[in-house]
Amino acid sequence: LFFQHPPSSQVCADAGASSTMAQGRVIVVGGGLAGLSAVCELLERGCNVTVLEKEANLGGNSSKATTGIASPGSALQAAAGVKDDGEDLVKMEGPEGKELVKNGPKDVEWLTKILGVDSELVVRSTPGHKVARTVGTKTHFPGAVITYAAIHVLQQVASVKPDRLEIISNARVTKLLQIGAKVSGVEFTQDGETKKSLKGQVVLATGGYSGDFSPSSILSTNAPAFLSYPTTNDERASGDGIRLGKIVGGATKNLENIQLTPLAAVIPGQEDSQFKIVLSDAILGAGGKLIDADGKRFCDEMGSAEDRVDAMSKAKAPFRLVISEDQAKQVEWLVNFYAQRKVMQTFGSARELARKMGISVLDATIEPSSKLFVALVTPALYTCAGGLVVGVGAATGKVLGDKGQPIDGLFAAGESVDAPFPRLWSVSGVPLLHAINSGRLAGRAAAAGAGGNMAAAQDLRDLIISSITSPLKVAQAAADEKKPDTEEKPLDQLSKEELISKIKGLQANPPAAAAVAASAAPTGISMDEVKKHNTKEDAWIVINGDVIDVTKWIPIHPGGEQAIVAYLGQDASDEWNMIHKAGTIEKNLVAEGGNGPWNKGKLGGGAAPVAAAGGGGGDGGLTMAEVGKHVTEADCWVVVSGKAYDVTKWLVVHPGGVQAITAYGGKDATDEWNCIHKPGTIEKNMFPGNPNGPVLQGPVSGAAVAAIAAAPADDEDPAPQGNGGIKGPLGAIIFLGINIVKMILRTVFFTSNFQFNLDNNRKGTIRSACFLLTFTIIHVMGNFVGMIKGPLEANGEGYFFDRIAWTGGFGIWKEGPLGMSAVELYLAFALVLHVSVALKRSWDISLNYTIGTGRWNMLLSGLTILFFLTVHLADIRFSSQMTYTMLRPPTYFVAFPGVLEGRVFYEIDESIPLTRVRDLYTREVELFKDFGTVVLYTACIVVFWAHMLIGWKKLTPADALQIPKDHVKTVTYMGWIAASAIASMYLSVVWFTYFAPVQYVEHVA
Repeated sequence: LFFQHPPSSQVCADAGASSTMAQGRVIVVGGGLAGLSAVCELLERGCNVTVLEKEANLGGNSSKATTGIASPGSALQAAAGVKDDGEDLVKMEGPEGKELVKNGPKDVEWLTKILGVDSELVVRSTPGHKVARTVGTKTHFPGAVITYAAIHVLQQVASVKPDRLEIISNARVTKLLQIGAKVSGVEFTQDGETKKSLKGQVVLATGGYSGDFSPSSILSTNAPAFLSYPTTNDERASGDGIRLGKIVGGATKNLENIQLTPLAAVIPGQEDSQFKIVLSDAILGAGGKLIDADGKRFCDEMGSAEDRVDAMSKAKAPFRLVISEDQAKQVEWLVNFYAQRKVMQTFGSARELARKMGISVLDATIEPSSKLFVALVTPALYTCAGGLVVGVGAATGKVLGDKGQPIDGLFAAGESVDAPFPRLWSVSGVPLLHAINSGRLAGRAAAAGAGGNMAAAQDLRDLIISSITSPLKVAQAAADEKKPDTEEKPLDQLSKEELISKIKGLQANPPAAAAVAASAAPTGISMDEVKKHNTKEDAWIVINGDVIDVTKWIPIHPGGEQAIVAYLGQDASDEWNMIHKAGTIEKNLVAEGGNGPWNKGKLGGGAAPVAAAGGGGGDGGLTMAEVGKHVTEADCWVVVSGKAYDVTKWLVVHPGGVQAITAYGGKDATDEWNCIHKPGTIEKNMFPGNPNGPVLQGPVSGAAVAAIAAAPADDEDPAPQGNGGIKGPLGAIIFLGINIVKMILRTVFFTSNFQFNLDNNRKGTIRSACFLLTFTIIHVMGNFVGMIKGPLEANGEGYFFDRIAWTGGFGIWKEGPLGMSAVELYLAFALVLHVSVALKRSWDISLNYTIGTGRWNMLLSGLTILFFLTVHLADIRFSSQMTYTMLRPPTYFVAFPGVLEGRVFYEIDESIPLTRVRDLYTREVELFKDFGTVVLYTACIVVFWAHMLIGWKKLTPADALQIPKDHVKTVTYMGWIAASAIASMYLSVVWFTYFAPVQYVEHVA
């Protein structure tokens, strides 16, 4: 069982001699599947390894892989009676892909055997393959199962043999060190602060670059055509390894080769999110169909991703993935997972889905009467097939320079390297196969470069067992048991600080009192009790001193059941903290009985604390002094309701603008936040659901905890599932009739809604602004044409609105304050709403800022416009100096025969009787021949123009307007052009009238 080291000349380094560690150490940059495969290979070759991962946890984007690993000729296929030599894949690319197809599956079996996940695996049919050859998992995402297992195995090695394996998280490599042309190590920062260096061979396995959309990114400079697509990669995929390799002379190739997936989910409520969740190809392998906006299939679902995306470009969006209930049984866990998270919706039948889509029927291949699971999908960036060029043959795994020469000491794997088989790359499961294969090859090459011996390979599990059962370790454990619990220094050896701390401790808790307190303290939950709850039906684990009931969390845990089940009845703190960020378990806690983990209490320390209403705050959390250090746009925290949030990435996408957040950087923004937003808004937008959303940092001591009123309880029964037992349109009519009658009989007097509360929800300003802008465009065009064409057109336009005066008071009140036409009345309501809500928002928000911040711009310009409107209405609409004239109005409101002549609102046919109308032309001439009035109107129109420009920029990114994010900038410019046109026409009316000669109008009484 004991690991016998080969002679020192044959191994990377003597695992027991720390003095020689650096000499044979290999540094693996990146903890995704390629990097983890390289680490396993290096350890088996006897090397000492350091893993540098820029995130808090290992796993990378590989941990999110949903489909599986292409593995032709695998043992799983043989067990299922599937004969497969992978020749169809070889023919697809030729010799470039042959090495991967023939040897990659052996590497997959090697890794899954090491990790002990064989029992979790199944072989599935997936797109791009002629037979079932994709290795997936029975339940859960295969990427999570395999990477979590690898993390667990490597953590065991690191814990028992830290000289063999060191894992450093939050470590960003900033530079490759060189001695001459040879790469000799790395320079890195940890937690963004301390700069450190390590010496050794380097394996770059940092992944692809399809998550970085910045102007200087690899994606922007090499594949700008893809910037318009969303991505399934988060910001980790930024091509760090490729950049590092290029700096030391590494050649790159095919950086424009980006593979799109056709199965990026468009989640309701997150349609505009640039980050998309990718649905599993296994759903298509189980019989799922892709349909277009007309309900028709438009591609071969079992074709490669490239073929399916190409078919999408020629079909009519939006697209949907549809699978029937019977077909979904083959991938039940996946479908249920997506359905529970609203990624997939359920429909009772094909007809029900067709109605939702606004079409008559779906494709004939979709089962008409079956329950359907449906997801909206769109193309999105998925994987990168370009990168650093690595050698083949003797140079396998080594990074090559521009002239094809190997760079000594530098190796690369995974999406950091060029994959010279783009057609094969678009086949389901091939990128993961490449990750494992290239990771192992790079590890093997790095081991050889460090002096390793290929014949000295040893199974990692043997290494773990030998470490755990080492006589030294057993002896040390026995010695530890004999040691007293505490060993205090003599008083004369204490430092000043230690002595002061001890005195304070004795003053606060004298020995006698301490003994009493100890005897009276609650015992909490013992480990013996925890150990009893070790089944999936009754599952407890311990995390950082808290006993957590995870029974209902097991089926929905993103990392799969096995990741939790392996630790039932045990203390999983070390494993948990290795994988998760601080605060993750607290973020996911639910009340007792909920579908998630809930806190049973402290291990040996009493019951779990009960959070006060509103949550947050309290002693023991972050301090406001710590929050106050994060006040810049590059590092911004705020406190809301007793909790600190890192909002750095949210600044650029926040609908209210950057300044609305930075004004409170490092401060408690609870009052301001809750004044503007509904409860739950920050939780809805949080990371990781929104990759650019706020990140919870933890509770803050001394911060304000907002008392948020609970919503009234909903005592209505849930709506029936499915069709309620009555299918088709008849059922819809029956249920509609019954429930309308019920609503009427219950009356509206007992709904608890009869209360008036003007809030600052900007839906009021947005909807009213849209109507007011539309009316303004019609109004200015009429004014402009009227003044240019003369008195008849101007007065005819005025009479156009007078003709509908009979609708005054909505046809009920024709006199008094409500005696305006329906159009004018609705316009007045919209104006009142707009002004009221705008003033409320200004009072609640803008007045908290100084004028110099620009937050008063809309308020001041709005008040100016309100003054202007009042003056204008008094001058025209309600003027006591109005005169009248005669006009032949069009029979049907518009003079259709004269439209092409520019005559819209009056007729010249003398058979049409004359009608007495207001002489608006003369009234406007009287006004605009006065220079003072012209100057006043001009100033107010300019302010109105500025108000439209500022307001439109705020309006276009608002969720209520539903403008896709890629179109926001264009729509903003279009609005600005329209606003400029409006202002120009209003100014033209004023100044044209001032300079133009007066046309005579015959007046009547």
